[in-house]
Parts: sequence; C-alpha cells; structure tokens
Amino acid sequence: MREESLFTSQPTDLRGHYAGFVSRLTAFLIDHAIIIGVLAITTAVATYLFSLVGLSVTQCQPGPSLEGSLCIGVKGALLLFGIGFAPLYTILFWVLIGQTPGKYLVGLRIYRLDGQPLTLARSTRRYVGYVLSFLLFGLGFFWMILDDQRQGFHDKFADTCVVYVWDAFQNQRLLYRMSRLFRHK
Repeated sequence: MREESLFTSQPTDLRGHYAGFVSRLTAFLIDHAIIIGVLAITTAVATYLFSLVGLSVTQCQPGPSLEGSLCIGVKGALLLFGIGFAPLYTILFWVLIGQTPGKYLVGLRIYRLDGQPLTLARSTRRYVGYVLSFLLFGLGFFWMILDDQRQGFHDKFADTCVVYVWDAFQNQRLLYRMSRLFRHK
C-alpha cells in the first residue's frame, strides 16, 4: 500500500534546489559535444574551401613560398580557433544568459551568491576554476558531491552556485526502490 501512494503522489519539484553532480555532468557533456561538433565542422569547411583552390591543409608544408605561408596561416588560425572556442563559448553564454545550451537543456542556471548577474570577470574566474579543477585530476568537480550547496571548486573560486530553474522532477519510483534496498541491509 505504501508503495502505491509513493507512485501516485506528486513528484517533488526541484526548482531552486542546488544542482547535483550528475545533472551538471550531463550539461557539461552536452556542451562539449556541441563544441567538438563546431570545431569539426569548422575544420572540415576550412579544409574543403582550401582544397577548392588546390591547397591541402593536411599535407601542406610550411615554407617561404605563398603556399607555405598560407599553410602556416590556415593551420595557425585553426589552432587558435580550436584553443579559444571552448572558453569563448562557455564564458559568453555564462555572461549573456547565465547558462550554456547544455545547462539550458538540463534545466540549470548559474547564479552569483550575492544575487547579481554574472560579469565577464566573474565568468572568466569561474572558467579558470574549471581548468584548475580539471588539472587537479577532477577533484574540484567531485567536491560538489560533498558540499551542502553542491559547489565545485570553480563555484567556490567565483562565488557562484548552480540551481534547477525549471520543473526537473526526481524519479520517486527509483528513490523508493533505492530506499528499500538500503533499509533492509
């Protein structure tokens, strides 16, 4: 009888609650799939356009000739775009709307702890915290599992938090089953 009442009850609304590790990881993976897709398409288009004029970006040799100079220029531009696109994508979305497309799809938004909108400086600081968290073998990301506000190192570094902003409901059937598993042991 108790099981049926849990299944038919209204799900718990998570709006305004701190976002957990799995939701944030899902948003991160969506964003990086978008970033990799944009980089792949850009590289393919640049390679195709240069092949139309008889230049092979993949096989050209840098040198003092016009073809060699173009080769260096194209490879350098693609490298700079490849290095700069991920931070630019992430920081601009944080500043403009407080969420990346991945966070939007998962229903998450970044807020400053003082309630003010994210600034370019604050977003850049948060991104630097992202990079540091990654360089420390991901420990800065896993910190959010232990933290009451679900803040990773990058959030603490920039005084931000991530919360659910639309009706993302807990799966109560799964929660009920998990609670029964741990209760009987």
